[in-house]
Amino acid sequence: MDIKRVKLTRNYVVFIYLIVLTVSGFSSNAIANSLSISVGWNKPPYVIEERNSGFELDMVSAIFANMGYSVSYVYVPFGRSNTLIKVKKVDAALTMNEHMDIEGLVLSEPYISYQNAAISLKGRSIEIDSISDLKNHSIVAFQNASVVLGDEYRKAAKKSPLYLELPNQRKQVEMLLKGKVDFVVMDINIFNYLSNELIGSSHMANVVIHRLFPKTTYHIAFTDEKLMLAFNSAMSTYKQTKEYKNLVAKYEFLY
Repeated sequence: MDIKRVKLTRNYVVFIYLIVLTVSGFSSNAIANSLSISVGWNKPPYVIEERNSGFELDMVSAIFANMGYSVSYVYVPFGRSNTLIKVKKVDAALTMNEHMDIEGLVLSEPYISYQNAAISLKGRSIEIDSISDLKNHSIVAFQNASVVLGDEYRKAAKKSPLYLELPNQRKQVEMLLKGKVDFVVMDINIFNYLSNELIGSSHMANVVIHRLFPKTTYHIAFTDEKLMLAFNSAMSTYKQTKEYKNLVAKYEFLY
């Protein structure tokens, strides 16, 4: 037997083995540093599905990038963001709060807040003083509004002559602008963005913003408590940066 040939073959096998270890190491690291996150359907300017961006996604992606993770988003109807995480198909779920089904999950500190309001056309001159006054009017609202906005709103919605909750928020805005409902209940930044997109210019001067609701804060749901705590720390740091201030300015938020 040729000793040199045996040594060469052995060295070759060792070389291939080291390559396999290296590649598998990179592969496992890539998997470990990649997160999948469920998120509700299109909610511009927070979530712009066709661009895989928006204020909410840009912020969350930046925070996780600072933690060393890349993120992919799985889009589901709003209100079902927790469905995939409960069967462990995703690592986290956006836009969650204590009123939703979070059994077995852990919630981050609030990462975003929505300012919901009842919005009517100024030309209709509708006057209301409280949430309960909505019961006399037709309403279109975001999906799960009757869960998120509390008991008084839920009671008013049940007595409303027409009450709809739609996942497509563009259609909600269209219904108000076409006079098909008295009120749209939604976040003011979403209304501003979509009405501007539909009409081609700002429509805020032609509507009345009835600020009946407190801000609604949202959390990210995790199955891994350590990951949740690490996110909290990274988020706190990120929100002190110039990058975060620039992001707020980029999306022209109203308050």
